[in-house]
Amino acid sequence: MGNRVDVNIAGYALTVRTDRSEEHMARLADTLNARVREIQKSGGTSNYLNIVMLAAMELADEVLMFEERLREVREQVESLSREREDLKNRLERKSRDLLATLDDALK
Repeated sequence: MGNRVDVNIAGYALTVRTDRSEEHMARLADTLNARVREIQKSGGTSNYLNIVMLAAMELADEVLMFEERLREVREQVESLSREREDLKNRLERKSRDLLATLDDALK
């Protein structure tokens, strides 16, 4: 890990050692801070640590949902790829059969 990047999370300064760019880390901090603000607006708790943990849990939940959806999409792509290959093989067999029939008819 190379770069030391300063970010601000929920009003707290944090120095992170990372290979990510400063811009990427700023986007991460902005995303988390936006979620913290949403939770603060909804009320519920005024404890900053709880708010940050709730925001992190919401974001982690989104990551898990995206990972599940990605897995589903990959499975669909694999299924479509197998179906495409099957259709390609069937078309090739039908083409060979048709050519053989035409060849026999011309003899």
